[in-house]
Amino acid sequence: MGTYKVMTASTTPSSNCWGTYRRVGIVELEPGYNGVPKMISERAKGVVRVVETWENLNVGITDRCAYRRALATAQEIVDELNGVSSASTT
Repeated sequence: MGTYKVMTASTTPSSNCWGTYRRVGIVELEPGYNGVPKMISERAKGVVRVVETWENLNVGITDRCAYRRALATAQEIVDELNGVSSASTT
């Protein structure tokens, strides 16, 4: 079983939109692959599969924008898939 990673990429929205839009994806990496994939695609070196993607996300100025919410959701899913516990021990 490989490890999972959150990746982001820029995207081009439709012609009637303005602003900055990004793409968020979760990829499964090959076991032992230490590099960083170049794209969110199964064709990228070291990528076994694309688990999930969020497309055309508006990047706003607060943490409530679509991009940052999708990024937080993706990180929670990756932590769960990789078996990382988010609970801190004191």
